[in-house]
Amino acid sequence: GAASGMGRAMAELFAAEGAKVLAADWNQEALDAAVVEIGAAGGEIVGIQGNVADQTQAEAIIDRAVEAFGRVDILCNNAGVMDNNQGAADMPNEMWERVLGVNLNGPMYLTRKAIPVMLATGGGSIVNTASVAGVGGGAAGLAYTVSKHGLVGMTRQTAFRYAQEGI
Repeated sequence: GAASGMGRAMAELFAAEGAKVLAADWNQEALDAAVVEIGAAGGEIVGIQGNVADQTQAEAIIDRAVEAFGRVDILCNNAGVMDNNQGAADMPNEMWERVLGVNLNGPMYLTRKAIPVMLATGGGSIVNTASVAGVGGGAAGLAYTVSKHGLVGMTRQTAFRYAQEGI
């Protein structure tokens, strides 16, 4: 989600602070614009198009970062989609699968692929963007709320498991 919204702001800020940024997004046109604009402002940035809900594409994002920069120090899991505020009775399978795919499976695929890379270089940081829906039940629809609750749990378990190893 680095081509718009909070993801774009993160990419801009990291690049402005001197980080080498691999920006990933499903929207190639918006991604290309972000890469050009951040690069023109002096940032070191590489873009890759991909859908984090697809395991192969998510893993390719981490592979591209390693190829471009030799390491992954920070992973920002920020891509996210909403669910039209639907409850269980109205939730179509396609919406459920799309929201959980992007908001929960994607961060897991990226995290799972990035951790060995981080461990090999002494550690790193993983930033997962949740929302108030991750700690409450009334901020969004069912799929979004479940995905963000899951992301909070994944964040806590990953921090507990890998803190002693520098992540």
